[in-house]
Amino acid sequence: MTDLLDAPAVHRPDAPPEPAGAVGAAGWSPGARWLVASCLAGAGAIHMAMAPSHLGESAVEGWGFVVSAWLQLLLAAAVLLRPSRRVALGVVATSAALIAAWAISRTAGLPFGAHAGHPESVSIVDGACVALEVVALIVAAAALRGSGPVRTALRPPLAIAGVVGAVVLTTGAVVSPSARDHAAASHGDHAHPAGTEPAAGGDHDHGAASDDAGFAALSNGHQHEHGQDAPLTAEERSTLAGQLAATAPLIERFPTLADAEAAGWHRSGPFSPGLGVHYQGPNFVMNADGRMDPEDLAAPMLIFDGVEPDSPLAGFMFLSYGSQSEPEGFAGPNDHWHYHESVCIVTGPGGVIETPFGADRDDVTEEMCAGVGGAFVPFTGYMVHVWNVPGYESPDGMFTELNRKITCPDGTYDRIDLKDIGSRNTVCLNP
Repeated sequence: MTDLLDAPAVHRPDAPPEPAGAVGAAGWSPGARWLVASCLAGAGAIHMAMAPSHLGESAVEGWGFVVSAWLQLLLAAAVLLRPSRRVALGVVATSAALIAAWAISRTAGLPFGAHAGHPESVSIVDGACVALEVVALIVAAAALRGSGPVRTALRPPLAIAGVVGAVVLTTGAVVSPSARDHAAASHGDHAHPAGTEPAAGGDHDHGAASDDAGFAALSNGHQHEHGQDAPLTAEERSTLAGQLAATAPLIERFPTLADAEAAGWHRSGPFSPGLGVHYQGPNFVMNADGRMDPEDLAAPMLIFDGVEPDSPLAGFMFLSYGSQSEPEGFAGPNDHWHYHESVCIVTGPGGVIETPFGADRDDVTEEMCAGVGGAFVPFTGYMVHVWNVPGYESPDGMFTELNRKITCPDGTYDRIDLKDIGSRNTVCLNP
C-alpha cells in the first residue's frame, strides 16, 4: 500500500494540457485507486464465496455470481495496474448494473433462474456487497468527472481507513451467520421460542452431529434465511399457544405413520433428511388467505420420520396455496414461510403423490413433466413447517424449514441426486 504515500505529480510547464475530464494514471489519486480496488475485490470475494450455494439452486444464478466475481476482481486489478478513463467507465457501468440487479431481485424478483418473479430477502451478506459496490461506483464516477474535492478528501489517512473498512466489511460478511446460512448451514443458530427448547428423541441419532454428517450440504443455499428468532410479546405467546394447541389432537391420534395410513392419509413426495415424509389427509386445507383460522389449524399435512409403518410423527406442514406473498400465518414474527418452484407432481394409486424430478430445478420443463404423466407446478404457494411434536423440537427454531433431528437411517443427511428420484419413497443415499 505504499502507493498511498506517493508524492504528488510534479507539473511540467512544457507538458500538453490534459483534456477536461480525462482520467489517466495521474487522474486517479492513489487513495481513490486503492479504495475502489479494495471495494471491488471485496464485492468480488463475496460473490465468489456465495456462488456454490446459488449454483446448488440455479445454474443461471450461480454462474451469474461467478461471472460477476471475476469481472469485479479483474476491474480491481486494472484500477491498480492500469488506471484510465476506460477502466473508470467499466467500474461505474459494472457496479451500477450489479446494484440494479440486486434491487430488482429484492423487490420484483429476477426474471430468470429458479426463483424467477419471486423477491429474495435482504441479508447482511448482500447488503455488505452492495455497500462496497456503491462506494466503488461513487469514487470511480468522481474520478471520471475529474472531481477535485474527492481526490483531495481521499488523502492517505482517509484512504487507508477506507481500505481497512472494506477489508473488515468483506470479512464480516463472508464469516457472518447469514453467509453460513446461504452457503453452508443456511440459518446458523437461533434462539428457541417459548416452549420449544431442544429435546432428545426419535429412533435415529437425531442430535446435531459434531462432524455435520452432511447437513451443511443438505441445507446449502436451500433453507431460506430468517435469522435469529425474535422474542414474543405476552399476547403473541398466548395466541401462538392457542394456535399450536390445535395440533395436540393430531399428535395423540397419529403417533405413527401406520395410524395415518389407516385413517386414509396418503404420502405426498418422498422422505428426505431434514424434511421427513409428508402425508396429506382427506380433509387437508389449502388456506387461500394465509390466516390461521381454526379449520386451517385442524388440517395440516403430517410429517413422519421415516417410511416404515412405525415411523414416528415429527411435525406438521401448513400450506397457503393462494398467497403470492408471505402469509400472515402464526402469531409473532418467527414463522418463516418458504416455497418451491418447478415441481412435477404425479398422482399414483391411492392418491400417493410422487415428485420424480424433485423441486427448485431450473432444468425441469412442462414437457418433461407431461412425459411422465404429471402436472407441472411453477409455484407451490407458501408453506411452513411446525416442529412442536415432543422429541422433534427443532434445535434451530420451531418454524425452520429443515429439522436436523430427522436423518437418514444411517444417521447422515446424504441424498441421491434429485434427478434420480423417480418413484422412490426416499431420497436417502443409504435408505
